[in-house]
Amino acid sequence: MISIRKKQLKVFEDMTMFEQQILCHKLPNSFNNIKTSINNEESNINACNKIIQDFKRQMLHIKLEQYEIKIQQYEYQFEQEFAAFELETSRTNSLYQISHVNELMHYLKTYLYHNTNLLIRQVRYKESCLHVKLSRQYHRQRLSAQKNIDVYPQIIVDAEKVPLNCIELDYLSRNGKFRILPNNSLD
Repeated sequence: MISIRKKQLKVFEDMTMFEQQILCHKLPNSFNNIKTSINNEESNINACNKIIQDFKRQMLHIKLEQYEIKIQQYEYQFEQEFAAFELETSRTNSLYQISHVNELMHYLKTYLYHNTNLLIRQVRYKESCLHVKLSRQYHRQRLSAQKNIDVYPQIIVDAEKVPLNCIELDYLSRNGKFRILPNNSLD
């Protein structure tokens, strides 16, 4: 039962590490290796980026679903093993033995509960360490201006007039969250 729980929590660990990669904008290389041929027109670039973004989201959804299915399968195996053990130990006749079996099952449940919590705490510690590491890498990469198409939505506002001057637009664009592009089609 403990080995099944460890396998289940290993899958849980892999899933949480994957989620941290998504959260910190550091997708695995297999997600960033999607290549396309794009014309230099702004509308084609945005449309192609949106298609790639949607495809990446679908891939992420499938990957997370696979993790969840594996976790559920291990949970089912664990419950089956526990039920089989409980059935095997409950095949006693005397009242004295039944009380000992009940006590044994209580201690076993307590042990499994605490062991599972210990393993989950270890996973959460690894998760927080990975989050710090990936966050630092993400901020360094943003400074080096590495360009990958992200899975996060981007807000594009098309306005005829922007009531901000050049200094204010530069200020909004400098932290990387906003990208102000001039709209030359209105000229």
